[in-house]
Amino acid sequence: MLDLNTFFPGPILLTVPHMDDCVLGCGGLLALLPDKQQVHVLYATDGQGSPAPLLPWRDMADPQLGTIRVGEARRAMGLLGIPDENIYFLNLPDGHLRQHKVELQQQVEAALTRIQPAQLLIPFRYDRHPDHLALNHVLLDAHQQGRYTGQVVEYFIYHHWRLLPRQDVRAYIRPGHLLRLDISQVAGQKRAALACFTSQTTRFYPWQTRPNLTPQLLDAVSQAPEMFLPYDPAYPSHTIFTNAVTWIRLAHRLEPLLKKRKDQLVALWQRGLRR
Repeated sequence: MLDLNTFFPGPILLTVPHMDDCVLGCGGLLALLPDKQQVHVLYATDGQGSPAPLLPWRDMADPQLGTIRVGEARRAMGLLGIPDENIYFLNLPDGHLRQHKVELQQQVEAALTRIQPAQLLIPFRYDRHPDHLALNHVLLDAHQQGRYTGQVVEYFIYHHWRLLPRQDVRAYIRPGHLLRLDISQVAGQKRAALACFTSQTTRFYPWQTRPNLTPQLLDAVSQAPEMFLPYDPAYPSHTIFTNAVTWIRLAHRLEPLLKKRKDQLVALWQRGLRR
């Protein structure tokens, strides 16, 4: 088992695009870390963009959704033992971090200066959501330019890709690069923390065809080991992969677009059946 005291000495700053992302990717790690006072969690967006209407010309989101998701995040972090005073919200527009890159950079670097973390956790460089990528790029840039000199570790949120033959993008990363964390002893704790996100785990709106996070997904991520990729400047960008690099880069662009179109078609079909 990974020695957390050796590899994750405090202080730790976990940077998160959206409220449920850190529990999906790091909930077991957070539960297992022995000194919760050394753990800080920073949420980049306001959470207002999910669930988002698949048919925006017909449906609307609750204007209080962001406030609801902040409350969910605080409850989840409380279950995992993270002190409330160590939780921070930048409240940048959900879905639009790339358009707010300067403000994002200023605020996360201010947090780095204030917290002085020994470990910085960021989303994986080939995650599929643009907000996740924007946060990764800003923080890797700070590291590469010497504005942050500690250890950078990437964590995985959307690692299951239907367009890849092996289904899991982590299976293509060079052997020996990934750290594997057995979370079986805290699986129930992670599952309970994920259940706090009712906006994601239920059909929050009547117009939703299914919740964003299904029970099957929650059960799977709560039982499976968590994996982490320590950043190594010798393996930037796609050089971390052993093979299928061209297909991985293509699938990285195609899969989110295809999923969105599929979900829209399903929503249109179901609306038609209800008439």
